[in-house]
Amino acid sequence: MAEKSTNPTKKKKLLSWLILAACLLIIAAITVGIIFAVKGNGRDFTGDIGQTQEPPDDGGNENPPDDGNGGEIQDTSSQYEFIAPVREVNLIKSHEFNYDKTMDWYRLHQAMDFGAPAGTEVMAAVDGTVRSIVKSDPLDYAVITIDHANGLTTVYKFLDPAENLEAGSKVSRGQVIGTVTAATGVENQDGDHLHFEVRKDGKLADPDEYLNITSK
Repeated sequence: MAEKSTNPTKKKKLLSWLILAACLLIIAAITVGIIFAVKGNGRDFTGDIGQTQEPPDDGGNENPPDDGNGGEIQDTSSQYEFIAPVREVNLIKSHEFNYDKTMDWYRLHQAMDFGAPAGTEVMAAVDGTVRSIVKSDPLDYAVITIDHANGLTTVYKFLDPAENLEAGSKVSRGQVIGTVTAATGVENQDGDHLHFEVRKDGKLADPDEYLNITSK
């Protein structure tokens, strides 16, 4: 009786299928392991694909919460952004070391001087509260000091205060606080002008850091 011969081609096909099946099992095991590892870290990537984030439910209220201002957006920029204290800017002296014609010496001028004829309106550079109005009777001019937010103070010298302006008065940016007086005192040789100072936490600062005039 003759022995049955085994077809080598069939053996190769069977072996190929077994290898393929083993590979698929390995891939499946690795995939399952990755999924469980990711979920263990608190993130589910299955929710990242094709999903759109829904806005939080506000109970059907389409209006923003009432902020006590009738829903209007309040412009608070004037509390912090400076404007020049005179309408026509004629800068005759900046915050720098220069020659003082009146005193005939060189010194650090820690302010900005704006040339302006007597009677020119002077405005508050930013919102604030008048701290003091000091009048110099012999020289016929006043110095107005105004406190602002963020530790800032502005000082206006060589002017005649506006009527009804007094210590404690609230002023807004652009509000007229007085008028320029005729040149007098320690800077009279510079002609009629407004002497304008800015102080930060009590220390003199360069007004141009807030006005940005010389850098324009």
